[in-house]
Amino acid sequence: MKIAEALKAIDRGWAQKPKGFRVHFEVKTDRKVITDYMPEPDQAPLDSDVVAWRTAWKLFQVSKSEDSEYGQGKMVNIYVVDDQGNRVKYYATGGYQVYNPWSEE
Repeated sequence: MKIAEALKAIDRGWAQKPKGFRVHFEVKTDRKVITDYMPEPDQAPLDSDVVAWRTAWKLFQVSKSEDSEYGQGKMVNIYVVDDQGNRVKYYATGGYQVYNPWSEE
């Protein structure tokens, strides 16, 4: 194998560094569950997974509050995704984390 071929193969299979992070969450309404992100997809993403996880934790605190729009358990399934929408492992444990998990089951 030539060096150029090896480098192309490595580039195809190499784990790429994310270009940013967003907090994924869902909001339960009377009729459906709405998926949302912070920051929104048309805004610049957060540059650090640590900042994104800290923001996710703060949104989790809002979900436990008396806030009429997001509180009282209305904000569910809070976690961090990368710029491609893939879930990001929690930096403190190395595992996947979901704040306020909820399913229809």
